Amino acid sequence: MIDIAWQAWLVWVIPILGSLLVPFVIRIKGKVGHWLSVVIGFISALTAASMIPYVLNNNPLDLKASVPWLQIQSLNISFGVLLDPLSVFMANIATWIGALVLLYSIGYMSHEEGLERYYSLVLLFIGAMTGLVMADNFVQLFVFWEIVGICSYALIGFWYKRPTAVRAASKAFLVTKVGDVFLLIGILYLFTNVQSFNFIEINSAITALTTNSSFMAIALILISLGAMGKSAQIPFHVWLPDAMEGPTSVSALIHSATMVKAGVYLLARCSFTLIPLGIAQLTNLNLWYIMIIGVGSVTALLSATMALVSTDIKKALAYSTISQLGYMFAAIGFGTPDSLFASQFQVFSHALFKALLFLSAGSVVHAVATTNMQQMGGLKKYMPVTFMAAVVGALALSGVPPLSGFWSKDEILNSAFSTGYYLSFFLLITSAILTFAYSLRWVHMTFLSKESFSHETTHPHESPRVMLIPLLALASVSVIGGIFGRPLEEYFRIGGAGALNSVVLTTTFLALAVGGVTAYLIYFRNTISIGLFQQGLLGKIQTTISRGYYFDDFYNSVFIKGTFNISKLNMNLDVGFDKLINLIAAGTVKLGQATYDYVDVSLDRLTTLIAEGTVKLGRATYDYVDVGLDKSITLIAEGIVNQNKRISRLDTGFVQHFVLAVFLGLILLTVLMLITV
Repeated sequence: MIDIAWQAWLVWVIPILGSLLVPFVIRIKGKVGHWLSVVIGFISALTAASMIPYVLNNNPLDLKASVPWLQIQSLNISFGVLLDPLSVFMANIATWIGALVLLYSIGYMSHEEGLERYYSLVLLFIGAMTGLVMADNFVQLFVFWEIVGICSYALIGFWYKRPTAVRAASKAFLVTKVGDVFLLIGILYLFTNVQSFNFIEINSAITALTTNSSFMAIALILISLGAMGKSAQIPFHVWLPDAMEGPTSVSALIHSATMVKAGVYLLARCSFTLIPLGIAQLTNLNLWYIMIIGVGSVTALLSATMALVSTDIKKALAYSTISQLGYMFAAIGFGTPDSLFASQFQVFSHALFKALLFLSAGSVVHAVATTNMQQMGGLKKYMPVTFMAAVVGALALSGVPPLSGFWSKDEILNSAFSTGYYLSFFLLITSAILTFAYSLRWVHMTFLSKESFSHETTHPHESPRVMLIPLLALASVSVIGGIFGRPLEEYFRIGGAGALNSVVLTTTFLALAVGGVTAYLIYFRNTISIGLFQQGLLGKIQTTISRGYYFDDFYNSVFIKGTFNISKLNMNLDVGFDKLINLIAAGTVKLGQATYDYVDVSLDRLTTLIAEGTVKLGRATYDYVDVGLDKSITLIAEGIVNQNKRISRLDTGFVQHFVLAVFLGLILLTVLMLITV
């Protein structure tokens, strides 16, 4: 095994240690601590970039290292890192986007309180995400997975004095935890079948399978439910739009490089490492692939429709993120080397343009102090740099050539068509139409429509340079991002960017034309009235979409109100039991009183009667028995006295009388003896 690069450890240790150090520095030196956070972020990014040569020049499976961590009887779990194309790729995305967000925060968060908490959490967020993607086993991954969730919870609820922020943070935490439970069950179920948590060892165990086994499909479905929770895929998507209550800089980090990308990474790790290519039939994985394709395709379409009706500048982008993540899920589900590459190419492109869009939105919010696009409009002349950056981001998101989004999205569409998943292809193409439409709508409502704000209360202005530098950097890379397709193909060493199918290419351009022309006629030219979509059947459809297809209403009715009703029922039962117990207690008291009144008093009376009878018996004993005995004793005594008197008469006191008596007695005795002989 090759000695692993020290960077593999430092890339996530540096930001985590920084998260502990920075609060103290901020308390002492203020802004010095803010800039120290930026420096730590860029050091981590450079550390991540320095690992790329190791991956290019060595066999990825040899680039791993671990140290003993947990020992439970015969089970040994190590704490390790794995350098392969996927882990280093994701580490670079997390750290570079994170560093730019930290730089942007210097201006965006300059007037906020609690900045020691903010910068500490952002650094911990970056470190946890990087540690997650560098982990070489499921236990370690799950630990960092949970830290990522805690950081997102704390950052979404950063403005904890706002009730909406607290509710949004709690919602994100609870919804994602449902997925986390499934993930944990899937990990443990997989372990019971392969006896290992290590990715490479699991790969070897699956490769050695010689018989059909469905356990892998079951485990992957459970793990995928965890990924769906983190990546906000239907039906777990409801937390992400509300998560916009946090600072926009945090939203940029969550959407482009950390939280929601963790789910995509997990599925990619399963496809890249756990499942050897070519054994899908052996392990009955078709069901898993179809599930991922279905979830991704449906999510892409439904979320695109929700973005089309949102009036919140950040929530519209949030729905867009959910939709784009659906593309990535579907690409992984197609299950070919080309589609796996396409999914990661889209991860790269999306990280660029979505960070750019959110930071642009943050620049707008920073200037006008609202997220309602209906209270914006006409900002182009006040914020020209932000406007240009936002346009680049919107076009890249829409897949307009030659920007980065065009190349990565068309790779996914090409994979859908070439693998024969035509229904998925149709759903994704329809999503592409809607994507261009809502992107143009977003730009128009924010920058190009008639001004809808009051100059007395709102004074729009361009953002400070420290916020514009990240915008320009991301915009530049988004424009030329397509040139990274071929290098990324060589980097990942699986599949690649093949020649685009003419049908796919033609359909893509038609989708752009339909979406673009429709949006132009509705929002820019007003040729088609928006009111048309608010009447009749179209109005009902719009209402349904605006309510998020009633997912929140359903969850609120079933889980929130349902839980409340169950709790209320339990409370009523508890009150009922209390009343029953009180009745029993009252009855017991009354029974006790009755016992006292009737039984105890009766016993007292009986005792009194017995006592009185005893007294009377005693008196009778005295009167009849004792007196009678006294008389009997007296009579006996008198009889004895009289008898003694008689006997005393025989005693004369003379000796001769005693001799005569003895002589007569002897004669009598002799006669008796002679008679008896």
